[in-house]
Amino acid sequence: MDITLIRPPIYTKGFQSAHRVPYLGVAYIGAMARKMGHRVDIVDMCGEDIDRVERVGNRYLSYGMPFSELKHRLKPSDVFGFSCSFSQDWVFNRELIRYIRKLFPKSIFVAGGEQITALPDYCMTDCPDLDVCVRGEGDITFTKLLEALLEKRDLSEIPGLTFRSPDRKDLLSTPTANRLQDIDDLPYPAWDLIPMENYLSRRLNYHIDRGRTIPIMMSRGCPYQCSFCSNPTMWGNRWTPRNPARVADEIDHFTKIFKADNFIFSDLTSTVNQNNLSQFCEELLARSRHITWQIPFSRTESFDETTLRLMYDAGCRDLDFAVESGSPELLKTVKKGNDPRRMTALIKRSLSIGFNCTAIVIIGLPQENGKTALQTFALTLKLALLGLHEIIVTLFTPYPGSQLFRDLLNQKKITLNDDYFLNLFSITDISQSTSWSEHFSPRCLRALRILLIGCFYATMLLSHPNRLLRLIINILDGTSPSRLSMIGRRILTNLKGYLSPARATVGPIPDRD
Repeated sequence: MDITLIRPPIYTKGFQSAHRVPYLGVAYIGAMARKMGHRVDIVDMCGEDIDRVERVGNRYLSYGMPFSELKHRLKPSDVFGFSCSFSQDWVFNRELIRYIRKLFPKSIFVAGGEQITALPDYCMTDCPDLDVCVRGEGDITFTKLLEALLEKRDLSEIPGLTFRSPDRKDLLSTPTANRLQDIDDLPYPAWDLIPMENYLSRRLNYHIDRGRTIPIMMSRGCPYQCSFCSNPTMWGNRWTPRNPARVADEIDHFTKIFKADNFIFSDLTSTVNQNNLSQFCEELLARSRHITWQIPFSRTESFDETTLRLMYDAGCRDLDFAVESGSPELLKTVKKGNDPRRMTALIKRSLSIGFNCTAIVIIGLPQENGKTALQTFALTLKLALLGLHEIIVTLFTPYPGSQLFRDLLNQKKITLNDDYFLNLFSITDISQSTSWSEHFSPRCLRALRILLIGCFYATMLLSHPNRLLRLIINILDGTSPSRLSMIGRRILTNLKGYLSPARATVGPIPDRD
């Protein structure tokens, strides 16, 4: 069969622009479909027009190929597959699907990703042009779907699907598919079907610019059950690691093909098992690979000093710690077992070894109050004095697929509509806020977020004055040895986008706060 997989443009709102990086999910699905003998084309709308940024309405920016170019880029296909991972993008992704349906009215349209898995019935109802939703881990489910379509078999035999009845009047769902038992059986991601040089030559990265960067996966899933996270719906609570030697083999492979010298792990958490992590480090050291690598999502329960030093020796340079809050009581209410004292001690050790460290903080959880906010404020200032390099402060948003989302939906505090999805941009847009805590108004939360960020960086830069000069130089000369300088560069990129004339978009994209 002829299969076209589409990675939509990246959308953002506010000053901080989106991460333009290769997307691992669609590369894995494409590799698996090709392995099963299908002819696969991946249309990476971000990567194929990577320098294009345009205003959508007054408030949003789109990075990548405009819809109008698809008339020339797309080829007729039996199946079009759409990656819909980020819920804040749903309104835009829906319009993309509608647009392509007009071009190919007889093809089968399939969507997958976290947004689809969390709300399959809603997505099918909101977007009648969709024929099938693939829920959860999609590699095997998608290829089984392709086999069934090719052989004209009943889709009800395939776990993990939501689809329309033959008369298209009803939605049917099969049971959840079992997770893959051995993810080492998966082929390497089909990066050859994606314009990788566009990303690599620009040294684009989720994190700090350390060279030609490729995403990689050391594991899938997460054993933890944080109530603000959509992982249990998408992946369940089973953490499945890859063989460390197999991961090192993949690094060797793509180092040779793409001359990559930096790898960023896209796992939900790659640090669950210290033995697995240590074996991976020992593999890299034994092969004398001169690369760097980064872990953007780290649980502080997962490290000790011995493991940290081994990681540094093996080339790891950047760690993001999921701190979330400085309040032990609040952490317990969201099923996060971190101890702020242990977090602080571990970050201090990491800094002394030489890692570039970032802390991720969430404010505005439903149980947030003045006391818990002050505890978080005190923790971030302490980390600033210790020399923590960066902080990411996000507002709590009830993300589809999470337990807190379901609770608020059942309490009728959430109404699923375009406003809800567009309001999810408050995750990164500091000018926007919605409060889910009875103790804080949206305006108060917005002010608290800005104050926390400002106080952290003021304290960090004043207590480490050499960093301020380096930051100014790095922003001006275009280098990004820190996340803060990368944010500065992305802000400048977004400002250019907002100053450009608004261009026509497809469909009624609402222009709302």
